[in-house]
This record gives sequence, C-alpha cells and structure tokens, in this order.
Amino acid sequence: MSNVFEILKDLEFEDREIKIYLALLRLGDSPALKISKEAGIDRTTAYDVLERLIIRGIVSSYVKNKSKQFSALAPEKLLSYFKEKYSSLENILPELKKISNQTPEMVKCELFYGKEGLKTVGKDIVNNTKEYRVIGIRREYEEILGYFNEQAILKLDQFKAKEWAIVEKNTKFMKLKNGEYRYLNRKLLSPVTTLIYKNKVVFFIWKEPYFAVSIENVQLAKAQTEYFNILWKMAK
Repeated sequence: MSNVFEILKDLEFEDREIKIYLALLRLGDSPALKISKEAGIDRTTAYDVLERLIIRGIVSSYVKNKSKQFSALAPEKLLSYFKEKYSSLENILPELKKISNQTPEMVKCELFYGKEGLKTVGKDIVNNTKEYRVIGIRREYEEILGYFNEQAILKLDQFKAKEWAIVEKNTKFMKLKNGEYRYLNRKLLSPVTTLIYKNKVVFFIWKEPYFAVSIENVQLAKAQTEYFNILWKMAK
C-alpha cells in the first residue's frame, strides 16, 4: 500500500485525496459519511476533498433515493486519464517552445530542495540520458528516497543506461546491470556527490534538508568529466 501512496503522490495527489480515493475503491459507490469513516477523515473535510476530486474528474456523484452517492474513477480509467493529460501536454510543446526564450543560456543553475527536489533531479536523469558518470555514490540516496530509487534503477536498466561510478571502498549500494564501478579510499572523495550527464553537472549535498545544485554548462561538464577520468585511473 505504501507503494500506491508514493506513486499517487508523484501524480500530484494529496494525502487526504489518496485516502478518499482508496476508500471509495474499497467501498464502491457510497455516501460521504461512510467514505469519511472508511478513510479516517472527518465528514466536513471528506466533503471538501470529494468536491476537489470531482472537479479533477477523479470522482463523480449522483443522487440515489434522495441520498448523494460518490463514485471513484476505475483504476484502468485513471490510467487513461493521466495518459490524456500527458498527451495534451505533448501537443502544445511546440507552441510552448515558441513562447519561451530561444536564446541559449551560457550557464543555467538550478537549486533543488528536500526529498522532492532530489526526485525531480532523478526523474530528469532517468528520462533524458542513457549514460552518466558519478563521483562518490552514497547510501544516503537510497536511504532517503527508498522506493523511488528502486524504481529509477529498474527504469535505467530497462533503458540499458550506462553508469560509470567511483565509489568509496566498502560502500554497499544498488548497481545498474550495465554499470562499471571502481573504488577509492574515503579520504580521496568529497562528501558531496557529483553526477555528470550531457552538459549538466549536479552536486548532491547530503545534509538535511538535502540539496541538489544542477549547473548546465558545456565547459563545466567537460572539466568535471576530465576530473572524473583522473580519479577513474586512480581507482581500482
């Protein structure tokens, strides 16, 4: 059930919306009071959440014997619902690109904050590259993101992504099927993890609340790749 919660949250569902939706799936068509009890949410809040879900098209309502009943969108229709959303976005991408400033930036820097920020960076890596280099893989990434990290590894393996990584000796971590790994003593590695892909360099800072700094710049990416190559030759 925790996996269901995690995935629905990635799809922009709030915690109470997930509880209401799952309660409705378990109960079938039901009145608000019954739904609120099943979800463990007070009746007034349940009404508000149901109305929001109706607006989104996830829940519908009708009157039966003078009682208002609520019905959840079936799971297979929920999948179609989100496919249509993404399809609509794809259709307007050319127009959005025309609106945006087409002048390439020499340096683009973004700061990502907390667990959700780390997920955003992870999604960009999974969706936009088939090879990358890492200096200092850390257990923190797996411990902080858990299920999300496991799914990212599965997708990267499906895409046959290539990972080259320099890791601290004796560190246990999830490996890619198509990965190559070499090891260095801790004193030779920074506590900050560096990840290089395409023209981007991402620095992961593993102190709460956790940060990722992404810098898009050809010269920086080239310099960090050269530094990686030096460490790679030193590593075993």
